[in-house]
Amino acid sequence: MSTTSPSIQTFYSREEQSGFERGRSDASNSRIIGDGFTSSEVEAVTDPLSRSWKPPRSYERCPISLLQTGPFNYEISGRVVNFSSNPQDQGYHSLVVSDGSGAIAVKLYYGKASDYQLLLGQRVTLWATFIANSAHGSSGNIPFCASSTKIYPGRNIATHITLYKDPPDSDGHRILRCPLDCNLRDYSYLPALMTLKAYLSTGYDMAEGKILVCVRSVGPRRTVHSKKRQCDLDMVDVSIFDDTATCILKLWQDKVHSAKAWIPNQTILLISKPTCREDDSQSGLGLGYNSIVEVDPEFPDANWLRNKVKSMKIKQSIYIPFPADIWDVDLAIHGPNRTLFTIADIEDQVRNPESELDFTGKLSVIIVEMGLMEQWRKRTFCCFECCGMPVYANKPVAICKNCDMRRNLSPNPRIIGSMIDESGMIMAGKLVWHDDAWTQLFFGSKSSETPIENASEADLVEQSWENLTVFDTAVLRDLEEQLLYTRITLTFVDLYSKIRARCLERAELAGGDDLANKVLTEHKGV
Repeated sequence: MSTTSPSIQTFYSREEQSGFERGRSDASNSRIIGDGFTSSEVEAVTDPLSRSWKPPRSYERCPISLLQTGPFNYEISGRVVNFSSNPQDQGYHSLVVSDGSGAIAVKLYYGKASDYQLLLGQRVTLWATFIANSAHGSSGNIPFCASSTKIYPGRNIATHITLYKDPPDSDGHRILRCPLDCNLRDYSYLPALMTLKAYLSTGYDMAEGKILVCVRSVGPRRTVHSKKRQCDLDMVDVSIFDDTATCILKLWQDKVHSAKAWIPNQTILLISKPTCREDDSQSGLGLGYNSIVEVDPEFPDANWLRNKVKSMKIKQSIYIPFPADIWDVDLAIHGPNRTLFTIADIEDQVRNPESELDFTGKLSVIIVEMGLMEQWRKRTFCCFECCGMPVYANKPVAICKNCDMRRNLSPNPRIIGSMIDESGMIMAGKLVWHDDAWTQLFFGSKSSETPIENASEADLVEQSWENLTVFDTAVLRDLEEQLLYTRITLTFVDLYSKIRARCLERAELAGGDDLANKVLTEHKGV
């Protein structure tokens, strides 16, 4: 028979806790014991960028061109014209900031690479304590970059950087847009500026070369495997153009996010020293270490290009939506003023825009060309413009390959070719059609005088142009032959006079004739 020796645990009996003490014990066990620091103090150490920063000393606001080398406290404002991450991943971004008077190279140190989302053209403010000569550093080849500095946000409280996200049409969005080496007071030309066609042919051989282009479209983000680096790289193709040529600008890695904010047919880029392959200039352009990209610069040549792009957009546009709330369609068709005009009368009115005549009436023409089957074979029966790129399909709905958005398409105006009357001819694609006009052209107008007895027959009568997309080629060919050499009557409106009247009406309420002339200039040509 085995015997067990007593222990200290068996000698003392367990005491029962009262209800009050048991509640206090449970509460203390559920509470996590800290080290005495508050959550804000812990966050200030682990994430120093989250805390608010106040200048600990006095800083002098100074243009970049007037910066002096040495230990000076400067407050520098400008825009990011180039940046890159260190390939050795040493914990800093390399920035080039410009304010129009000059450029400065900045090393921005970070704890995590995701602390900053840098964008080309973004407005920034630097608080620096030491300015160095860039000739002694690695930024000596960057144009107009004569100085450099280092920023340690969170580590050194004396240096700091602020990145701004200015909304459009705000004061912060409009300032600091003057390009480098540009004297706006006595402007004649921008040195080393050339056309895109000249740069692609021989201009890339020059030591200093600049191109002024507009963004036509921004392609989707892609992942490309680099054989040289043995890794996957993100890239995006940006289509750029001017009045002479069109090409592709390739953005890689960290610069991909900048293209998301660029608006097709609106964003202007002034690029200094873009990279180009000498053996294949048609492969596109890129951005190198010493390139400078100024987004939406403000100077006379940029304003000229903006106006040129507007006129080119109107001439090259494949789709112009029919303006809503501009024209009373029922009044124009069934109203008392149903004057029959000729094409010559319309031309005289267009060449005399000062007339106050409400130019709306009828036009009797003969269709002498049809492109219905041609557009169907090309799969361009329906069209739309999205992200600055044409969207074609043989269905009334399509997906934009750039933004992956579902878009409603309209019939291609080139389905109807040339039309003539006894005084002139209208070329293909020169008319802006209403959806009801397409339906009446292909299926005829529904007569309100003929009653329909049952609903099943009503469904057969009520047609839409979208029904054309489900017909086979034999039906479409018969329809094309039926419309060829057919006389039709068009009800038209002079959209320019309508928009002009609407602009003047709004200007009286908003602030005078200057506003009306501005809006009228933007819509002129529609």
